[in-house]
Amino acid sequence: MKSMGDEIKRLLPDRFFERKAALLKHIGTHPEFLRLQSKYPELVDLNRDLSSLGNHISCFDHCQSCPGLSGCLNEFPGHSSHEEANDKQKSLVFRLRKCPKLLAYEKRIANQSRIKSHNVPAHIVEATFEDLEIDQSRRLAISECINFCFSYEKGITYKGLYLYGSMGVGKSRVAGAIANELAGMGVDVLMVYVPDYLGEVKESISTNDVQAKIDALKSVDVLILDDIGADTLSSWTRDDVMGPILQSRMETKATIYTSNLNMKELFDYFVSVKDLKDQRDRKRHEVKATRIMDRIEPFVKVLHVGGRNRRRDNLHNTGG
Repeated sequence: MKSMGDEIKRLLPDRFFERKAALLKHIGTHPEFLRLQSKYPELVDLNRDLSSLGNHISCFDHCQSCPGLSGCLNEFPGHSSHEEANDKQKSLVFRLRKCPKLLAYEKRIANQSRIKSHNVPAHIVEATFEDLEIDQSRRLAISECINFCFSYEKGITYKGLYLYGSMGVGKSRVAGAIANELAGMGVDVLMVYVPDYLGEVKESISTNDVQAKIDALKSVDVLILDDIGADTLSSWTRDDVMGPILQSRMETKATIYTSNLNMKELFDYFVSVKDLKDQRDRKRHEVKATRIMDRIEPFVKVLHVGGRNRRRDNLHNTGG
């Protein structure tokens, strides 16, 4: 007849005691266990708490060699283990908390939810100031943009920025970085690629949806009008679309512009509408253009963004 001890051994997993001894040795000499033992000498009992200590140290090791959030090896990805003293039970309790990488990811997702964009590429909308190449030709402009973000106060700041410069120098990415910085401060931002937006407004005439598209740009905390001046306006899009939007924002909410045009060229752009007939008609359009400029120029800080054509360089570097 087999003894009770033999029967228990038969039911235990193969090499149970050897594996337990190896685990005790591994945990007992682990730097994290030694730290806990030194900090909580009255609360740490290796034999009693072997399972919870083993889970904590396994989680600790995974975090020490973290491959990134997407490759997290912990049972609950994006969480790390932290000890808490339970003086009543004379033991340690281990709690899971979100790790910095998960918190940063959640913050980024929350920020992106604050940034609405309209036909703006993802690499523009997701740009940050850390991503930007800062050389002497645009250092001042980027510095002013950072200052704008730091000094922005919701409901108080109404003076925006006008970023202009040659094609491809990265004005839109700078504006995207502004959008991300402001979103991180809890500011709602809408970034619109102007040529496509105006095209959609014209198309919405047939569906009686023009006013809704205009109103969407009036109320957002910060509006970024990307690439203004890149297409030819009609007097209708100038006076009945752009005009009301800028009128409603000019003394209440900040607007940021990117353009290839300086202020004089922007004025000429607003004059030279599609339905300009002749020089006599030009005078009338100059008056209309002045009204639009009066809703832009006094309410922005004009910044020149210099440098090489980064868009062209990137195409060459990628074989595009």
